[in-house]
Amino acid sequence: MPNALNAPRVVLASCDELGGTPTDGEVRMWAIPLDAPPQSEATLFACLTNEERERADRYKIRKPRHQFVTGRGLLRQILGNCLRQSPCDVPITYTGAGKPVLGVGELHFNVTHTDAVALIALATRPVGIDVEQVRTLANPDGLVERFFSVAECAAYRDLPTELRPQGFFRAWTCKEAIIKAAGLSVTTLSEFDVELNPTRPATLLAARHPELIAKNWGLTAWEPIAGFAAAVAVSTKA
Repeated sequence: MPNALNAPRVVLASCDELGGTPTDGEVRMWAIPLDAPPQSEATLFACLTNEERERADRYKIRKPRHQFVTGRGLLRQILGNCLRQSPCDVPITYTGAGKPVLGVGELHFNVTHTDAVALIALATRPVGIDVEQVRTLANPDGLVERFFSVAECAAYRDLPTELRPQGFFRAWTCKEAIIKAAGLSVTTLSEFDVELNPTRPATLLAARHPELIAKNWGLTAWEPIAGFAAAVAVSTKA
C-alpha cells in the first residue's frame, strides 16, 4: 500500500500563472481566495459554456453562484492554457457518476471549495482534492461511527482529546480526496483506512474496495490557509 514515501509532489502555483502541464507524479495546485479571486466574476463568467452560464444563472443565492463561476472559470482558463484552446472550448464532460472530466488528452483535474477558498488540482493521473474548515461539530463521534471504518473509529478514540478535531478533518479530507480521485461515492468511505493522527504523514493504510486495491494511491495533507485542512490524492499506478 502507499506510504508517505510515495506521497504526490504538490506544486502550489500562483493564481497569476494559470497554466503549466504537470509532470508525471506531480500535482499542480491553485488555492483561490474566494473573497478576492484573481479575476472579476464577469471575466470568469465569459469563460463558461452556454450550458454552464445557464447553470450559474439558476443559482438564486449569490455565494454558491460566485463559487461555481470562479472555480469553473479559472479551471477552464488553466485547461485552456494547457491545451492551447479557448477556455469555453475545453471539452469538459461528465462520468456516469456525475464527475466532471476532461474529454481529451491525458490530464486529470478536480475542484473543491469552502466558503473561503477554492482549490484546483491538475495531474497526469486520476486526482482528487478536498478542503474543510476545522470547526466545532455538533456530533463528530456520530459522524465517525457512521462514515469511518472500524479501524479508523478505534484510531479516533485513541487520539488525545485535543487532537480529535484535527484528526477528524484530516481523515475526512483524505477520504473525500480518495473517493473523488477514484470516482466513488460516500457509500465507500468505510471501505478503506487512512491515517487520522495529524502529527503523522497522510497515508492510505488499507483498502478493501476493488477500485482502490487495483491502483496505488498517494496522499498529501496540508493547511492551505490558517484554520483549514486540505488533502490531495493521486493514483501512483498507471
